Amino acid sequence: MNQLNWLVRQSLCCLLLALCCPGVADAQTRKVLLVGDSWAAQQWEDGVHNAVFDLNGYPDLEAFGDVVAISGSTAADWVVPTELQKITDALNANPEINTVQLTLGGNDFLNQWNTGMTPMQVTDLQNQIIADLQIVIDHILDLDISLEIILSFYDYPNFVDTTSGATGIFCFNLHNDLGFPDPTAMNTAGVAFEEAFATIAASQPRVQHVSHFGLMQNTYGFPGQNIQPGDILPPGDISLPSPVESMRVTAGIFVDCFHLGEDGYGVLVQNLFDRYYQYRFDTVFKSLFE
Repeated sequence: MNQLNWLVRQSLCCLLLALCCPGVADAQTRKVLLVGDSWAAQQWEDGVHNAVFDLNGYPDLEAFGDVVAISGSTAADWVVPTELQKITDALNANPEINTVQLTLGGNDFLNQWNTGMTPMQVTDLQNQIIADLQIVIDHILDLDISLEIILSFYDYPNFVDTTSGATGIFCFNLHNDLGFPDPTAMNTAGVAFEEAFATIAASQPRVQHVSHFGLMQNTYGFPGQNIQPGDILPPGDISLPSPVESMRVTAGIFVDCFHLGEDGYGVLVQNLFDRYYQYRFDTVFKSLFE
């Protein structure tokens, strides 16, 4: 599904909603708690969940991430009792929430992985992150038997177009710390780590997982390489980064090497809706998307 199709679909849904249920958006209910790192925080700050829920016919649903979506946080940070208590407090304060979207592990990966690691070191790092994720997941599920967790991770970074010039110093230094991996090495490692994390969902019925790899390549394409939107299907081409057009721009000049822009997050959350949320929150509107 490319960006144009996503926007068209949202517009049609808004029209249908307005015709069928005027005034239905007046009351919203918090149903989704966003927990995790900067990808959770930026989705919360950009308001993309509420926009996607609204545009897909669920205007009464709302996501919430205050206090529990923390940029820079690692899975290791969240196993500390004071941080777990933040999740407890958020859920106790919002008893209508029944779904936790968890995005963690990316900073553990970026802070510790590099191209010089041995296979054993990579496996040890994966196992440590999985163990930390499991502690967080167990804590959430122990709080309420009706809760469900959706694991949502990342798309490919871009260290191709973001490391030059004065504005690329941070991304250059991060790329250096990682051992200057090319896109194939970087993406292969990212996929392997996500696959390891996703094993948690395979063994627990109240934990689900949706992958986003290749979504940005599919949505934006690479016009300079004569690759049009829709040409590359998820999980994408591991020899390519996410398109620079999909990456976050700060202060109008700083192009991020790892985080998506608001439109990119919109596509990501639409993917979550298509593959998870519409089934989690089944209403009469579900028939519109079958």
